[in-house]
Amino acid sequence: MSFLVKDKSFYKLLFSITLPIAAQNFITFTVSLADSLMLGKVGEIALSGANLANQLFFILMIITFGVTSAAMVFASQYWGKDDVYSMKRVITIMLRLAAIISVVAAALAICIPETVMSWYSDDPAVIEAGASYLRIIGWAYPFYSVTNAMASVLRSAHIVKISIIIYLSSLFANVSLNWVLIFGNLGAPVMGIEGAALATAIARFTEFIILLIYLAFFEKKIHYTVKDFFVPVKDYLGAFFKTGAPVVLNEAVWSIGTSVLSMIIGHISTEFVTANSIANTIWQCVWVVVSGMGNATAVIIGNSVGMGESRDIILKKAKTIVALSAVMGLASAIILLIIRGPVINFYEVSAETKALTYDLIVSYAVILVLQSMSVQYVVGIFRGGGDTKVAAFVDVIFLWTVAIPLGAFTGLILGWAPPFVYLMLKSDELFKIVISFFRLRSGKWIKDITVNPVEEAA
Repeated sequence: MSFLVKDKSFYKLLFSITLPIAAQNFITFTVSLADSLMLGKVGEIALSGANLANQLFFILMIITFGVTSAAMVFASQYWGKDDVYSMKRVITIMLRLAAIISVVAAALAICIPETVMSWYSDDPAVIEAGASYLRIIGWAYPFYSVTNAMASVLRSAHIVKISIIIYLSSLFANVSLNWVLIFGNLGAPVMGIEGAALATAIARFTEFIILLIYLAFFEKKIHYTVKDFFVPVKDYLGAFFKTGAPVVLNEAVWSIGTSVLSMIIGHISTEFVTANSIANTIWQCVWVVVSGMGNATAVIIGNSVGMGESRDIILKKAKTIVALSAVMGLASAIILLIIRGPVINFYEVSAETKALTYDLIVSYAVILVLQSMSVQYVVGIFRGGGDTKVAAFVDVIFLWTVAIPLGAFTGLILGWAPPFVYLMLKSDELFKIVISFFRLRSGKWIKDITVNPVEEAA
Protein backbone atom coordinates (compact mmCIF):
# COMPACT_ATOMS: atom_id res chain seq x y z
CA MET A 1 0.00 0.00 0.00
CA SER A 2 1.67 3.17 -1.27
CA PHE A 3 0.24 5.47 1.43
CA LEU A 4 2.07 3.58 4.22
CA VAL A 5 5.50 4.60 5.51
CA LYS A 6 8.18 2.08 4.49
CA ASP A 7 10.96 3.37 6.76
CA LYS A 8 11.42 0.96 9.68
CA SER A 9 12.88 3.72 11.87
CA PHE A 10 9.47 5.43 11.87
CA TYR A 11 7.79 2.39 13.38
CA LYS A 12 10.65 1.92 15.84
CA LEU A 13 10.25 5.51 17.06
CA LEU A 14 6.46 5.27 17.17
CA PHE A 15 6.44 2.17 19.33
CA SER A 16 9.44 3.22 21.44
CA ILE A 17 7.27 6.12 22.62
CA THR A 18 3.93 4.28 22.54
CA LEU A 19 4.87 1.26 24.64
CA PRO A 20 6.28 3.10 27.70
CA ILE A 21 3.23 5.38 27.68
CA ALA A 22 1.01 2.31 27.36
CA ALA A 23 2.87 0.74 30.29
CA GLN A 24 2.25 3.89 32.33
CA ASN A 25 -1.42 3.84 31.35
CA PHE A 26 -1.65 0.16 32.28
CA ILE A 27 -0.16 0.87 35.69
CA THR A 28 -2.70 3.65 36.19
CA PHE A 29 -5.42 1.25 35.07
CA THR A 30 -4.20 -1.35 37.56
CA VAL A 31 -4.54 1.20 40.36
CA SER A 32 -8.12 1.92 39.25
CA LEU A 33 -8.86 -1.79 39.00
CA ALA A 34 -7.48 -2.44 42.49
CA ASP A 35 -9.57 0.43 43.90
CA SER A 36 -12.64 -0.84 42.09
CA LEU A 37 -12.20 -4.45 43.18
CA MET A 38 -11.50 -3.58 46.82
CA LEU A 39 -14.37 -1.10 47.05
CA GLY A 40 -16.58 -3.68 45.34
CA LYS A 41 -16.01 -5.88 48.38
CA VAL A 42 -17.21 -3.06 50.64
CA GLY A 43 -20.46 -2.79 48.67
CA GLU A 44 -22.17 -1.26 45.64
CA ILE A 45 -22.85 2.02 47.46
CA ALA A 46 -19.14 2.54 48.14
CA LEU A 47 -18.23 1.57 44.59
CA SER A 48 -20.83 3.88 43.04
CA GLY A 49 -19.99 6.70 45.46
CA ALA A 50 -16.29 6.61 44.62
CA ASN A 51 -17.02 6.30 40.91
CA LEU A 52 -19.27 9.36 40.84
CA ALA A 53 -17.02 11.32 43.21
CA ASN A 54 -14.18 10.75 40.77
CA GLN A 55 -16.13 12.62 38.09
CA LEU A 56 -14.69 15.82 39.57
CA PHE A 57 -11.22 14.30 39.33
CA PHE A 58 -12.05 13.26 35.78
CA ILE A 59 -12.84 16.88 34.88
CA LEU A 60 -9.59 18.00 36.53
CA MET A 61 -7.66 15.27 34.75
CA ILE A 62 -9.07 16.18 31.35
CA ILE A 63 -8.55 19.94 31.77
CA THR A 64 -4.99 19.28 32.97
CA PHE A 65 -4.59 17.04 29.94
CA GLY A 66 -5.81 19.94 27.79
CA VAL A 67 -3.23 22.32 29.26
CA THR A 68 -0.54 19.66 28.89
CA SER A 69 -1.59 18.88 25.31
CA ALA A 70 -1.41 22.58 24.45
CA ALA A 71 2.11 22.69 25.88
CA MET A 72 3.07 19.53 24.01
CA VAL A 73 2.00 21.04 20.68
CA PHE A 74 4.66 23.71 21.22
CA ALA A 75 7.18 21.56 23.09
CA SER A 76 7.23 18.87 20.37
CA GLN A 77 7.79 21.43 17.63
CA TYR A 78 10.42 23.29 19.69
CA TRP A 79 12.21 20.01 20.34
CA GLY A 80 12.19 19.36 16.58
CA LYS A 81 13.88 22.77 16.18
CA ASP A 82 16.34 22.04 19.05
CA ASP A 83 15.06 25.16 20.87
CA VAL A 84 15.17 24.08 24.53
CA TYR A 85 15.05 27.67 25.79
CA SER A 86 11.57 28.25 24.35
CA MET A 87 10.48 24.76 25.33
CA LYS A 88 11.18 25.51 29.01
CA ARG A 89 9.15 28.72 28.86
CA VAL A 90 6.16 26.79 27.55
CA ILE A 91 6.56 24.22 30.34
CA THR A 92 6.46 27.04 32.90
CA ILE A 93 3.18 28.36 31.49
CA MET A 94 1.77 24.82 31.61
CA LEU A 95 2.79 24.17 35.23
CA ARG A 96 1.37 27.47 36.47
CA LEU A 97 -1.98 26.81 34.80
CA ALA A 98 -2.11 23.22 36.09
CA ALA A 99 -1.46 24.42 39.63
CA ILE A 100 -4.21 27.06 39.50
CA ILE A 101 -6.81 24.69 38.02
CA SER A 102 -6.06 21.93 40.55
CA VAL A 103 -6.40 24.29 43.52
CA VAL A 104 -9.88 25.33 42.31
CA ALA A 105 -10.90 21.66 41.95
CA ALA A 106 -9.49 20.88 45.40
CA ALA A 107 -11.54 23.70 46.94
CA LEU A 108 -14.75 22.26 45.44
CA ALA A 109 -13.96 18.76 46.71
CA ILE A 110 -13.00 19.83 50.22
CA CYS A 111 -15.51 22.63 50.83
CA ILE A 112 -18.74 21.54 49.07
CA PRO A 113 -18.50 17.76 48.47
CA GLU A 114 -22.22 17.09 49.01
CA THR A 115 -23.11 19.69 46.41
CA VAL A 116 -20.69 18.14 43.93
CA MET A 117 -22.14 14.67 44.53
CA SER A 118 -25.70 15.91 44.10
CA TRP A 119 -24.84 16.78 40.50
CA TYR A 120 -24.41 13.09 39.74
CA SER A 121 -26.86 11.17 41.92
CA ASP A 122 -30.21 11.41 43.71
CA ASP A 123 -29.35 8.53 46.06
CA PRO A 124 -28.63 9.94 49.59
CA ALA A 125 -26.42 6.98 50.50
CA VAL A 126 -24.30 7.39 47.36
CA ILE A 127 -24.03 11.16 47.95
CA GLU A 128 -22.88 10.64 51.55
CA ALA A 129 -20.31 8.01 50.57
CA GLY A 130 -18.96 10.09 47.69
CA ALA A 131 -18.73 13.25 49.81
CA SER A 132 -16.59 11.48 52.43
CA TYR A 133 -14.30 10.36 49.60
CA LEU A 134 -14.02 13.87 48.10
CA ARG A 135 -13.09 15.57 51.40
CA ILE A 136 -9.90 13.50 51.53
CA ILE A 137 -8.94 13.03 47.88
CA GLY A 138 -9.27 16.75 47.15
CA TRP A 139 -5.99 17.43 48.97
CA ALA A 140 -4.16 15.30 46.38
CA TYR A 141 -5.37 17.16 43.30
CA PRO A 142 -2.50 19.73 43.11
CA PHE A 143 0.15 17.01 43.47
CA TYR A 144 -1.50 14.99 40.73
CA SER A 145 -1.83 17.88 38.26
CA VAL A 146 1.76 19.10 38.49
CA THR A 147 3.23 15.59 38.37
CA ASN A 148 1.08 14.42 35.48
CA ALA A 149 1.62 17.58 33.45
CA MET A 150 5.41 17.52 33.81
CA ALA A 151 5.76 13.78 33.22
CA SER A 152 3.61 14.10 30.10
CA VAL A 153 5.41 17.06 28.53
CA LEU A 154 8.76 15.29 28.96
CA ARG A 155 7.56 12.94 26.23
CA SER A 156 8.07 15.75 23.71
CA ALA A 157 11.80 15.18 24.20
CA HIS A 158 11.29 11.37 24.06
CA ILE A 159 11.72 11.07 27.84
CA VAL A 160 9.23 8.35 28.75
CA LYS A 161 10.79 5.87 31.17
CA ILE A 162 10.51 8.12 34.23
CA SER A 163 6.72 7.93 33.94
CA ILE A 164 6.88 4.17 34.45
CA ILE A 165 9.02 4.59 37.58
CA ILE A 166 6.68 7.22 38.99
CA TYR A 167 3.50 5.26 38.42
CA LEU A 168 4.95 1.89 39.47
CA SER A 169 5.79 3.48 42.81
CA SER A 170 2.29 4.91 42.95
CA LEU A 171 0.80 1.50 42.19
CA PHE A 172 2.71 -0.14 45.04
CA ALA A 173 1.80 2.63 47.50
CA ASN A 174 -1.86 2.78 46.50
CA VAL A 175 -2.61 -0.95 46.45
CA SER A 176 -0.71 -1.60 49.69
CA LEU A 177 -2.38 1.25 51.52
CA ASN A 178 -5.80 0.29 50.11
CA TRP A 179 -5.41 -3.16 51.64
CA VAL A 180 -4.42 -1.65 54.98
CA LEU A 181 -6.84 1.28 55.20
CA ILE A 182 -10.00 0.00 53.47
CA PHE A 183 -10.18 -3.25 55.43
CA GLY A 184 -8.28 -2.30 58.61
CA ASN A 185 -5.34 -4.67 58.19
CA LEU A 186 -2.08 -4.48 60.21
CA GLY A 187 -3.90 -2.90 63.13
CA ALA A 188 -5.25 0.07 61.15
CA PRO A 189 -8.88 1.17 61.60
CA VAL A 190 -11.45 -0.02 59.05
CA MET A 191 -11.96 3.10 56.91
CA GLY A 192 -13.83 1.74 53.87
CA ILE A 193 -14.28 4.35 51.13
CA GLU A 194 -12.34 6.95 53.17
CA GLY A 195 -9.41 4.53 53.33
CA ALA A 196 -9.41 4.30 49.54
CA ALA A 197 -9.31 8.09 49.30
CA LEU A 198 -6.47 8.42 51.81
CA ALA A 199 -4.44 5.68 50.09
CA THR A 200 -4.79 7.44 46.74
CA ALA A 201 -3.87 10.82 48.24
CA ILE A 202 -0.66 9.41 49.73
CA ALA A 203 0.19 7.73 46.41
CA ARG A 204 -0.23 11.07 44.57
CA PHE A 205 2.15 12.76 47.00
CA THR A 206 4.64 9.93 46.43
CA GLU A 207 4.49 10.55 42.67
CA PHE A 208 5.21 14.24 43.20
CA ILE A 209 8.29 13.61 45.37
CA ILE A 210 9.75 11.12 42.87
CA LEU A 211 9.29 13.63 40.04
CA LEU A 212 11.11 16.35 42.01
CA ILE A 213 14.02 14.00 42.72
CA TYR A 214 14.24 13.02 39.04
CA LEU A 215 14.23 16.62 37.81
CA ALA A 216 16.82 17.67 40.38
CA PHE A 217 19.35 14.87 39.94
CA PHE A 218 18.72 12.76 36.82
CA GLU A 219 17.05 14.69 33.97
CA LYS A 220 19.76 15.69 31.45
CA LYS A 221 17.95 16.77 28.25
CA ILE A 222 15.86 19.79 29.22
CA HIS A 223 17.39 20.70 32.60
CA TYR A 224 14.18 22.20 33.96
CA THR A 225 14.70 23.56 37.49
CA VAL A 226 12.65 25.29 40.19
CA LYS A 227 14.15 28.60 39.04
CA ASP A 228 12.58 28.10 35.59
CA PHE A 229 9.14 28.11 37.21
CA PHE A 230 9.60 31.75 38.17
CA VAL A 231 11.13 33.15 34.94
CA PRO A 232 9.18 35.72 32.83
CA VAL A 233 7.12 34.09 30.08
CA LYS A 234 5.12 37.05 28.74
CA ASP A 235 6.77 36.82 25.29
CA TYR A 236 5.26 33.35 24.87
CA LEU A 237 1.84 33.92 26.39
CA GLY A 238 0.20 35.30 23.24
CA ALA A 239 1.19 32.37 21.03
CA PHE A 240 0.45 29.84 23.78
CA PHE A 241 -3.09 31.05 24.36
CA LYS A 242 -3.82 31.58 20.67
CA THR A 243 -2.98 27.98 19.84
CA GLY A 244 -3.38 26.41 23.27
CA ALA A 245 -6.69 27.96 24.32
CA PRO A 246 -8.69 25.85 21.83
CA VAL A 247 -7.06 22.71 23.28
CA VAL A 248 -7.82 23.65 26.88
CA LEU A 249 -11.34 24.76 25.97
CA ASN A 250 -11.74 21.56 23.97
CA GLU A 251 -10.85 19.36 26.94
CA ALA A 252 -12.86 21.47 29.39
CA VAL A 253 -16.03 21.39 27.28
CA TRP A 254 -15.48 17.73 26.40
CA SER A 255 -14.94 16.74 30.04
CA ILE A 256 -18.05 18.63 31.13
CA GLY A 257 -19.98 16.93 28.34
CA THR A 258 -18.67 13.53 29.39
CA SER A 259 -19.58 14.37 32.97
CA VAL A 260 -23.10 15.18 31.75
CA LEU A 261 -23.17 11.68 30.26
CA SER A 262 -22.37 10.35 33.74
CA MET A 263 -25.19 12.47 35.15
CA ILE A 264 -27.58 10.88 32.65
CA ILE A 265 -26.39 7.41 33.65
CA GLY A 266 -26.62 8.30 37.35
CA HIS A 267 -30.23 9.41 36.98
CA ILE A 268 -31.23 6.25 35.12
CA SER A 269 -30.27 3.80 37.89
CA THR A 270 -27.61 2.97 40.46
CA GLU A 271 -27.23 -0.44 38.79
CA PHE A 272 -26.31 1.30 35.51
CA VAL A 273 -23.73 3.40 37.39
CA THR A 274 -22.14 0.32 38.92
CA ALA A 275 -22.19 -1.65 35.67
CA ASN A 276 -20.69 1.28 33.80
CA SER A 277 -17.99 1.65 36.45
CA ILE A 278 -16.98 -2.00 36.06
CA ALA A 279 -17.21 -1.90 32.26
CA ASN A 280 -15.10 1.27 32.13
CA THR A 281 -12.42 -0.32 34.29
CA ILE A 282 -12.24 -3.35 31.96
CA TRP A 283 -12.21 -1.02 28.93
CA GLN A 284 -9.16 0.78 30.32
CA CYS A 285 -7.27 -2.52 30.26
CA VAL A 286 -7.31 -2.59 26.44
CA TRP A 287 -7.41 1.16 25.89
CA VAL A 288 -3.90 1.74 27.25
CA VAL A 289 -2.05 0.97 24.01
CA VAL A 290 -4.44 2.97 21.81
CA SER A 291 -4.18 5.94 24.14
CA GLY A 292 -0.41 5.58 24.27
CA MET A 293 -0.23 5.73 20.49
CA GLY A 294 -2.32 8.90 20.49
CA ASN A 295 0.24 10.62 22.71
CA ALA A 296 3.14 9.22 20.70
CA THR A 297 1.51 10.45 17.48
CA ALA A 298 1.32 14.02 18.81
CA VAL A 299 5.04 13.92 19.62
CA ILE A 300 6.09 12.45 16.27
CA ILE A 301 3.91 14.73 14.15
CA GLY A 302 4.95 17.76 16.20
CA ASN A 303 8.65 16.88 15.88
CA SER A 304 8.21 16.39 12.11
CA VAL A 305 6.56 19.79 11.67
CA GLY A 306 9.21 21.44 13.84
CA MET A 307 12.01 19.87 11.78
CA GLY A 308 10.42 21.23 8.60
CA GLU A 309 9.70 17.90 6.91
CA SER A 310 7.72 18.05 3.66
CA ARG A 311 3.92 17.99 3.58
CA ASP A 312 3.90 14.66 1.73
CA ILE A 313 6.10 12.95 4.32
CA ILE A 314 4.00 14.22 7.23
CA LEU A 315 0.78 13.17 5.48
CA LYS A 316 2.13 9.69 4.87
CA LYS A 317 3.06 9.34 8.53
CA ALA A 318 -0.43 10.45 9.57
CA LYS A 319 -2.20 8.05 7.20
CA THR A 320 -0.03 5.17 8.38
CA ILE A 321 -0.92 5.88 12.00
CA VAL A 322 -4.66 5.97 11.23
CA ALA A 323 -4.40 2.61 9.45
CA LEU A 324 -2.54 1.12 12.40
CA SER A 325 -5.10 2.51 14.84
CA ALA A 326 -7.99 0.85 12.95
CA VAL A 327 -6.32 -2.55 13.21
CA MET A 328 -5.41 -1.93 16.84
CA GLY A 329 -8.97 -0.88 17.66
CA LEU A 330 -10.45 -4.04 16.21
CA ALA A 331 -7.95 -6.23 18.04
CA SER A 332 -8.61 -4.37 21.31
CA ALA A 333 -12.38 -4.82 20.91
CA ILE A 334 -11.96 -8.57 20.48
CA ILE A 335 -9.74 -8.77 23.58
CA LEU A 336 -12.31 -6.74 25.54
CA LEU A 337 -15.03 -9.27 24.71
CA ILE A 338 -12.78 -12.19 25.65
CA ILE A 339 -11.77 -10.93 29.09
CA ARG A 340 -15.11 -9.47 30.19
CA GLY A 341 -16.43 -12.68 31.80
CA PRO A 342 -13.44 -13.54 34.03
CA VAL A 343 -12.95 -9.91 35.17
CA ILE A 344 -16.64 -9.33 35.95
CA ASN A 345 -16.64 -12.40 38.18
CA PHE A 346 -14.04 -10.77 40.44
CA TYR A 347 -16.64 -8.24 41.55
CA GLU A 348 -18.93 -8.98 44.47
CA VAL A 349 -22.04 -7.39 43.01
CA SER A 350 -25.53 -8.69 42.31
CA ALA A 351 -26.24 -11.15 39.51
CA GLU A 352 -28.36 -8.50 37.78
CA THR A 353 -25.46 -6.01 37.80
CA LYS A 354 -23.09 -8.67 36.44
CA ALA A 355 -25.49 -9.49 33.61
CA LEU A 356 -25.94 -5.82 32.78
CA THR A 357 -22.16 -5.28 32.75
CA TYR A 358 -21.68 -8.30 30.47
CA ASP A 359 -24.09 -6.87 27.90
CA LEU A 360 -22.83 -3.31 28.30
CA ILE A 361 -19.31 -4.33 27.32
CA VAL A 362 -20.57 -5.36 23.88
CA SER A 363 -21.47 -1.71 23.32
CA TYR A 364 -18.08 -0.68 24.69
CA ALA A 365 -16.38 -2.96 22.14
CA VAL A 366 -18.30 -1.46 19.22
CA ILE A 367 -17.42 2.09 20.26
CA LEU A 368 -13.79 1.15 20.96
CA VAL A 369 -13.10 0.56 17.26
CA LEU A 370 -14.28 4.09 16.46
CA GLN A 371 -12.51 5.65 19.46
CA SER A 372 -9.18 4.12 18.50
CA MET A 373 -9.25 6.08 15.24
CA SER A 374 -10.75 9.34 16.53
CA VAL A 375 -8.12 9.72 19.26
CA GLN A 376 -5.34 9.50 16.66
CA TYR A 377 -7.00 12.16 14.54
CA VAL A 378 -7.83 14.64 17.30
CA VAL A 379 -5.26 14.14 20.05
CA GLY A 380 -2.38 12.94 17.89
CA ILE A 381 -2.40 14.19 14.32
CA PHE A 382 -4.29 17.50 14.37
CA ARG A 383 -2.89 18.73 17.67
CA GLY A 384 0.62 17.59 16.85
CA GLY A 385 0.30 19.36 13.52
CA GLY A 386 -0.78 22.61 15.20
CA ASP A 387 -4.41 22.49 13.98
CA THR A 388 -5.89 22.92 17.45
CA LYS A 389 -9.04 24.87 16.49
CA VAL A 390 -10.37 22.22 14.09
CA ALA A 391 -9.38 19.47 16.55
CA ALA A 392 -11.43 21.21 19.25
CA PHE A 393 -14.43 21.66 16.97
CA VAL A 394 -14.44 18.02 15.86
CA ASP A 395 -14.04 16.73 19.41
CA VAL A 396 -16.89 18.62 21.10
CA ILE A 397 -19.50 19.69 18.56
CA PHE A 398 -21.02 16.25 18.04
CA LEU A 399 -20.81 15.37 21.74
CA TRP A 400 -23.12 18.27 22.60
CA THR A 401 -25.35 18.27 19.51
CA VAL A 402 -25.73 14.51 18.99
CA ALA A 403 -24.54 12.26 21.83
CA ILE A 404 -25.93 14.11 24.85
CA PRO A 405 -29.41 14.78 23.36
CA LEU A 406 -29.71 11.21 22.05
CA GLY A 407 -28.51 9.69 25.32
CA ALA A 408 -30.87 11.78 27.44
CA PHE A 409 -33.83 11.12 25.16
CA THR A 410 -33.34 7.36 24.83
CA GLY A 411 -32.33 6.82 28.48
CA LEU A 412 -34.47 9.22 30.50
CA ILE A 413 -37.55 9.51 28.29
CA LEU A 414 -37.80 6.36 26.18
CA GLY A 415 -36.29 4.10 28.84
CA TRP A 416 -34.11 2.06 26.49
CA ALA A 417 -31.91 -0.71 27.87
CA PRO A 418 -28.52 0.58 29.14
CA PRO A 419 -26.38 -1.07 26.39
CA PHE A 420 -28.36 0.77 23.70
CA VAL A 421 -28.36 4.01 25.69
CA TYR A 422 -24.57 3.77 25.92
CA LEU A 423 -24.31 3.48 22.12
CA MET A 424 -26.30 6.71 21.82
CA LEU A 425 -24.13 8.39 24.47
CA LYS A 426 -21.06 7.62 22.35
CA SER A 427 -22.57 8.16 18.89
CA ASP A 428 -20.40 11.25 18.34
CA GLU A 429 -17.37 9.04 17.64
CA LEU A 430 -18.70 8.08 14.20
CA PHE A 431 -19.20 11.71 13.17
CA LYS A 432 -15.73 12.64 14.39
CA ILE A 433 -14.10 10.03 12.17
CA VAL A 434 -15.95 11.14 9.04
CA ILE A 435 -15.08 14.84 9.45
CA SER A 436 -11.50 14.02 10.44
CA PHE A 437 -10.97 11.83 7.38
CA PHE A 438 -11.60 14.72 5.00
CA ARG A 439 -9.57 17.16 7.11
CA LEU A 440 -6.62 14.77 7.08
CA ARG A 441 -6.65 14.46 3.29
CA SER A 442 -6.66 18.24 2.83
CA GLY A 443 -3.28 18.65 4.58
CA LYS A 444 -4.42 22.02 5.95
CA TRP A 445 -3.80 20.83 9.51
CA ILE A 446 0.01 21.01 9.09
CA LYS A 447 1.03 24.28 10.81
CA ASP A 448 4.28 25.46 12.39
CA ILE A 449 2.99 27.44 15.38
CA THR A 450 6.27 28.09 17.22
CA VAL A 451 7.58 31.58 18.03
CA ASN A 452 11.07 32.69 19.01
CA PRO A 453 11.00 36.09 20.75
CA VAL A 454 14.79 36.10 21.07
CA GLU A 455 15.29 35.85 17.30
CA GLU A 456 12.41 38.22 16.54
CA ALA A 457 13.89 40.89 18.78
CA ALA A 458 17.39 40.54 17.26
